[in-house]
This record gives sequence, C-alpha cells and structure tokens, in this order.
Amino acid sequence: MTKPPRLKPGDTIGIVSPSWGGAGRFPHRTNAGIRQLEALGFTIRLAPCALHQNGFVSDTPENRAGDIHLMFADPEVKGIIAAIGGDHSCHLLPLLNFDLIRENPKVFIGYSDITVLNVAIWQQTGLVTFNGPALLTDFAEYPHIPEYTEEYFRKAVTSADPAGEIQPSTCWTEEFLDWGTQQDRRRPRQWLPSPGWTWLKTGHAEGRLLGGCIESLQHLRGTPFWPDWEDTILFIETSEDHPPPETVDGILMDYQNMGIFDKLRGMLVGRPMRYTEQDKQSLRQVILERTASFEFPVITDMDFGHTSPQLTLPLGCRAEIDSTAQQFTLLEAAVC
Repeated sequence: MTKPPRLKPGDTIGIVSPSWGGAGRFPHRTNAGIRQLEALGFTIRLAPCALHQNGFVSDTPENRAGDIHLMFADPEVKGIIAAIGGDHSCHLLPLLNFDLIRENPKVFIGYSDITVLNVAIWQQTGLVTFNGPALLTDFAEYPHIPEYTEEYFRKAVTSADPAGEIQPSTCWTEEFLDWGTQQDRRRPRQWLPSPGWTWLKTGHAEGRLLGGCIESLQHLRGTPFWPDWEDTILFIETSEDHPPPETVDGILMDYQNMGIFDKLRGMLVGRPMRYTEQDKQSLRQVILERTASFEFPVITDMDFGHTSPQLTLPLGCRAEIDSTAQQFTLLEAAVC
C-alpha cells in the first residue's frame, strides 16, 4: 500500500472530469466549488478537458485519460478532485497508465461513478484513494460546503494522523435545487434532523476499507480491476437513480454467490437517496437476509454517498466496527 503525501495550505489541486461533462454545463457550480477550495487554502488548476461537453461524457476517453495522466505527472499538482461522477469512467480503464500513477502518488478523490477509478487505481497500484466530496456536488454547496463534509475531508487528506472515531452527522439533506435555473444559488437546501446510524447487525470487526457506489462497482466485475475482498470492510451506497431494494438484493446475492461475503470483516451502507421510509426498511431487511449466514457486523444509514453531508473514506486503510460501543473508527492515517 502507498499513501499519498498530505495536502497542505497553498497546494495545487487539479480538477478532472473523468465521466460526465457537468463542470462545463453548470459553470456557476464549478466556480462556486473552486472558490470554496480556494477559501480552504488551496490553489486550483482545471485540467485541459475538465470543462468540455461531448454528449453524455465530457470528452473522448483518450482526452479524459490524458487529463488524469497530466495531473498525476505534474509535480506542482498535489491532489486531484473529480468535478462530478456520471456513468462512463469505465471508458478510461484500458487507457490509464497505472505505472505513471504508481510513481506519482497523490490524493485522488471522488464518489459515485468515480468509484470505478478509485477501486481500479487501488487494485492496480496499491495507492490509497478516497471516496469523498466532488467539486460540483459538495464543494459547490450554497452558501458553503457542509461543516461535517469539510471536517472529515480535512481529517482524511490533510492530517498524517488517523481520523479516529467517526461521529454521525446531526442533520442531513437530499433536497435538489435545480442547477439549470440556478435555484441552488438562491437559498441553502433544507436540512432535516438525523436519527443517526442504524446498527443493523452486532459484532466487532477490523479490516481495510473498500467499496463505493454499488451500481458503479458493477462495471468492474469480471475485469482485472475487480479487487481482492479478503480482510475488508465493504462500504456501499446507492446512487440518485435510487435502485429499488429488490435490485440491491440481486446484487448482494451475486456477491454471496461470488464468495465475497466469506471474506468480509464488516459492512457499511450509506444513507440511500430518494428512498421512502418503507424503501429504507425494505433495504435493511434485504441486507439482513443476504448476510444472515455471516457473522460480520453491519451499519446502515451512514453519512456517505449521494445524500449530504458525507464522510471521506480512504480505500485501503484499516477501520474498526464495535457495535457494543456503537463506534466506527478509522484506525490508520490515509496520507503521509
């Protein structure tokens, strides 16, 4: 495992668009995210194709991969943040120069479809990557990035100490204010009190974190980029497309048939977006049924994924679940 150097005030962060071209389509979000990162003390550099739009993607696979190579190769760039996800980071997998990435370790962060790159880079290079906030969805939040999201972003990528025990957020939101009409710049989203995490299955576990958006992980199955799940705490979340609980059930049954559950130490599930309370209860029941034959602990309704705020989870770093104390702890620093 390789840990990237920590980010420091004044460092340059590169912005890439590996999948959808949302950064060019919604410049007010892009500019707001850049201003927020600058307010946090960073200098921002847009990759050459970061603002491009080419149908349902930002640019050709070659140009998108080229932007990632450029950011990793540039010695002035110390970290890389995805503008947003999409559904086509998988285009880049045959084109990425993993030797270049391995030789130039840097913070690489995003979520949703960026799961594909986070997991593939980890699998191919051993570089710790980060499931965490993206430019348009999180750093561009009005009037500023949520404090909880900022806190755990800082702990993950700017400190060479373990983040330690993670606390649930006291509030959350899934409200969408239309970006096209810039409703998102007129008022903050409506936040709701959070009931906290759901400790679904008891137990104690320690393992390395690995996972991401469950739909995006599907792109990696059967490829050389599918990881080894031995001794891991699997974390999964569902996208804004809100796949129904029965769809998640099918995927989890596939995991069971593939022998993944035999290797796991624990499971974390992010708060699902656009689920009714009945859907949430159905999802919990699905998870209980699929994991009934296994003793690892499970926490659901956690603060990561497509709702806000969200944790930054480092792939490859060790964590601990203790249901008796109701504690989830990041045991290992993600940066050096």
